[in-house]
Amino acid sequence: MNQSELDEYNSYMTQKFKNQIQNGELKIQRSSNLTDLEFLQDFQIHKLQLSRCYNIIPKLTSSTIKEMTIQESLLENIDGFQLENLEILDLSNNNQLLFQNCSFERFKQLKQLDISNTYQPQHINFTIKLAQLRILNLSSIYICDISSLPNLINLEELDLSDNLCIDIEPLQHIQQLIKLKLLCCNLQSIKALELLTNLVELDVSYNENIDLTSLQYLVNLKNLKILFTETNNIDFLQPLNRLEELDISHNDIVDINVLNQLGNLISIDLSEIKVFNIELLLQLDYLKELDLSNNPNLEDFQPLQQMVQLQRLALRFNNLHNVSFLSELINLEFLDLVSNNNLESISPLQNLVNIVNLRMKQCNVSDISSLKTLVNLEVLDLSENNITNIQHFQNLVKLTDLNLSKNSIKDVSILKQFKCLKKLCLSTNRGIDITPLQYLTQLTELSLNECDLYDISVLRPLINLEYLDISWNYIFYFYPIIDLDADISIENNLIIESSDYFTFFNVEDKTSYISRYTNRQPNQKQIHFAWKMKIVDLSRQFVVRDVNTLRQNYLSKKQISVETIVSCIKKLQDKVISLSNIVAQQFSQLNEQEVYQ
Repeated sequence: MNQSELDEYNSYMTQKFKNQIQNGELKIQRSSNLTDLEFLQDFQIHKLQLSRCYNIIPKLTSSTIKEMTIQESLLENIDGFQLENLEILDLSNNNQLLFQNCSFERFKQLKQLDISNTYQPQHINFTIKLAQLRILNLSSIYICDISSLPNLINLEELDLSDNLCIDIEPLQHIQQLIKLKLLCCNLQSIKALELLTNLVELDVSYNENIDLTSLQYLVNLKNLKILFTETNNIDFLQPLNRLEELDISHNDIVDINVLNQLGNLISIDLSEIKVFNIELLLQLDYLKELDLSNNPNLEDFQPLQQMVQLQRLALRFNNLHNVSFLSELINLEFLDLVSNNNLESISPLQNLVNIVNLRMKQCNVSDISSLKTLVNLEVLDLSENNITNIQHFQNLVKLTDLNLSKNSIKDVSILKQFKCLKKLCLSTNRGIDITPLQYLTQLTELSLNECDLYDISVLRPLINLEYLDISWNYIFYFYPIIDLDADISIENNLIIESSDYFTFFNVEDKTSYISRYTNRQPNQKQIHFAWKMKIVDLSRQFVVRDVNTLRQNYLSKKQISVETIVSCIKKLQDKVISLSNIVAQQFSQLNEQEVYQ
């Protein structure tokens, strides 16, 4: 673009984003018309976050930006960034970025770097010029050679996960490391780590058949994760008496007596390890977080009632019938009972007045009156149960996240008073009346798929929505939601809409999300309900999951009269017929040329 066009662009962008700056931070998402970033140099921002901005030109000069994130934006290089005081840089999920063409040394103050998830072979040469770097994420970049990492003499935290061909021998020379992640690296041995005695956190999960005996030398460990390593003997843990957090889940461990030696444990995950007896856990006086999920061989849970210090407890998939042992655990803040579908009663839960997060999906629950005393609840999952009445929720006004999907709920009027609610899932409650939802203007996520909906006009006030799922309904009139700046899933609905409203991100990935049209020039008015319809065949439900199919159908325009549209609508359920006049009225205002332009 010429200089006048560039000036006009900068003026437009400055005006558009200036009011979005909060406390020196600017966050921009899903903006396809964001290209040149130079207009940002006039903003006094210290933190910049860009995600899914696919057309940006990597050129920006700023002395105030200290933290920059550019994710999922098809970035190819960073040559044009002149950020002399940059300390934190996140370039993750840019799968066209080749690091061998990037000069990270230009950022002389850089302390934290994330270049993960490019999913293509990378080669990086770290020089002594990046000596100030302390945190580095190289996960999922298919790197093999890490021989230059010892040049990072101040490196304290390193993530090399999901690099299947990596040789970890050079790690023995980075003895200052404090945190290390090596998940899913196809490792057979961790002998190279024996000298890393400063390690406080280590994760070597998802390395099958790995020899973990070298762990016994890492006596300063406080956090250790070895899940999915096919370990059957954990005696090597005995010297690690400083451990506070331990995850040994999803292994073939039967004998857990060594845990008696780890008296400082605060959190332990024992899910799916074939444990039979949990009485020895009573000796862990500092234990506050415990996961015993998926241990069907464990029949006696009564010892838990003595562990009154517990704050988090997970008991998923344990075929529980009686939960009376929970009534004494009054300090619980988190409880997970998912998929215990033989519960006889949940009345013991009424004593857990301090609980903040309760998950009871697939528990065969119908009577939820016992939950009315849990006034501190913020997150509640009661999906896939037999609930018909939620009037007992009147005191749960602190809820921020509520999942009631796959029940038989019709009346949700009680939700009008939940002013803190941000996430709500009511999917597969067929015949539900969603009218009260219009008062939940603070919602950011809403799921209403498979609810037999045909009218979504009540959703118009929900201007803060970031995600909306209205798929698998009988909706054919989408005008009420076209101004929502949200990802919208509309699979299997009847579509009468203009493709001008929507742009498809990640078409290559056949994403099912549709976002509001934003690809317009500066000073051009936002496109609203334009009188240029591209008609989709109404005689069948339309699957949007395949974006290419959707595009082809939009392009295959058919001459459909108003009478034909009304005739198709009459084939729907009786409750849809009342809306046919709305569609007919809209089309009656158009002449034939405008409809098929």
